[in-house]
Amino acid sequence: MHVELIDRLRCTAPHADSWLVAHADRSIDRRILEGTLGCPVCRREFRVSAGDVWMGDDEPACRPAAFVPDAGTALRLAALLNVDERGGLYVLDGALAAAVSQLNPFDTARWILLSPPPGVEADATIRGAGDQLPLARGSVRGVAIDRASSAFAIAAAAALVQGGRLVAPVATARPDGMEEIARDADQWVAQKVAAFDAAALVIPRRAAPRTGHQ
Repeated sequence: MHVELIDRLRCTAPHADSWLVAHADRSIDRRILEGTLGCPVCRREFRVSAGDVWMGDDEPACRPAAFVPDAGTALRLAALLNVDERGGLYVLDGALAAAVSQLNPFDTARWILLSPPPGVEADATIRGAGDQLPLARGSVRGVAIDRASSAFAIAAAAALVQGGRLVAPVATARPDGMEEIARDADQWVAQKVAAFDAAALVIPRRAAPRTGHQ
């Protein structure tokens, strides 16, 4: 978990929105490998183990990759998410996370992975959150989900900026406030419309999270 992305994480408990405070037991190059993230509101703690942040125990089984993550399929996914030179933060879920290794040409983009296959890594990996997406509202430009979960799609939509894109399996109900752009036999892609979620929080730039080092 890169310390610069900890500020985007949010506690999974139902209370007022709050960032998390990090304590690092072991870190390398501003990446926390072992440590704890704590919520200042409810005092809940989340462990960081082998660089992965565990936000709970509801870890979905990662199905076999739906596609071979070659350059062509990865570029298609990037196009669906509207990844461009502006960069920004994007989320890949489950087997779709395997495409991250082919997305190096987009060097301004940063990637958060949710329950990826073994051996797949990026700037941040979240596990155990189930159908929650423990990220600040309006903090990411695109989310590609691999599970046909309507609850998860709603959580993903809340994390998107205005105009952000959501890619989901066709069996997933499209959340309110998402306008469908296209679909095929496997996926649909929708964009968060400007009129939706006008009360979404604008996340201010803060100093880097406090970390402890040994």
